[in-house]
Amino acid sequence: MTSSRPRATRTFVSLTGPAGNIGDALIRRGTLEWAQGTSDELIAYVGEAPDVWLKQLGVPDGTRVLRGKKSVAKWLWLLATSRHRPVLVLEAGEVPLHKGNGLREIVFLAETIIVRLKRGVVVRPPRGIRGATQPSLWFHSLAARASQIALWRDAASARLAGATTVVPDIGFADVRGGQPWGERHELLVSLRGARPMPNAAWIDAVKTSAQEQGLAIRTVVQVREDEERSRELADALGGTFEPWEADAVTQEATLCERYDGAKLVISDRMHVLVLAALGGAVPVELVPEPTAKITEAFAAVGLQGISADATTADMPAFLAAQIERADEVRERMTAAAAQLVEIEAAMRETIRKARA
Repeated sequence: MTSSRPRATRTFVSLTGPAGNIGDALIRRGTLEWAQGTSDELIAYVGEAPDVWLKQLGVPDGTRVLRGKKSVAKWLWLLATSRHRPVLVLEAGEVPLHKGNGLREIVFLAETIIVRLKRGVVVRPPRGIRGATQPSLWFHSLAARASQIALWRDAASARLAGATTVVPDIGFADVRGGQPWGERHELLVSLRGARPMPNAAWIDAVKTSAQEQGLAIRTVVQVREDEERSRELADALGGTFEPWEADAVTQEATLCERYDGAKLVISDRMHVLVLAALGGAVPVELVPEPTAKITEAFAAVGLQGISADATTADMPAFLAAQIERADEVRERMTAAAAQLVEIEAAMRETIRKARA
């Protein structure tokens, strides 16, 4: 006799990242949400991440968690021995393709080929390419073309991969209500610690903008390594410094509360501005010679002109103009979240059809 009982299905999801970076947690959580419920068994590779990382992401009980480089062989074995059309969900975010990344991209290509040979589904959530070099870019582009779903969070990355599908970064998925605009009384600042301290003209422009709008200045920490820079900025701006004093889960909740009560958030970190905009604050990148990363990611959701070069811009005028864009920001965030819901639904339908 033969059993009519269906064979168990597996979804493999990559969720690496440091617990000290709230932005990385945001997009990895989005990746996990896409993977959940697509198979009977969920297998997550988390690299060297600590237990608090699993809590940050909300990894559900029953997930088979693989840690460390030694577990990569186990990951590949489980993938190769999956019997019934496995699903592979690679993590959203930035993909470094510098020299030396070629071997890693060959492994990802091999994973993609294994899944496709098993008539499974490969999902690449919205990603951005950084530091593209050959042959890493060639291997990466080949794997993306071999995937049923390969999405890009900015047009430049799509062009590099020979693709055209540009969608919102997965971090834009969850719009928060935030406080009514008239009840917001803060201007928040969070800058990278690795960059030089802003000059006197920048400090004066931010202080002037806060005074004219009747806003208190607060510096916050979304990436642990930026904490000392936030302390220095608070001293220079005459603002309140809020250190990272809790676990990562509590820190994220505190940050969202701050963003929900702010009118303007200035940062050179993309996901600081994403989290801020989701809570209704107006996001602003104001640094010397800003990179295109933030500009392109927000352009993908239809929000243009949030970045300015501090070496050439009329900073007070720029900040005054940005604070008038609250309604536009809310509209764009709502539309981006709705688009991501549609994309996720289409992904799940692709998996369903593959297993029908």
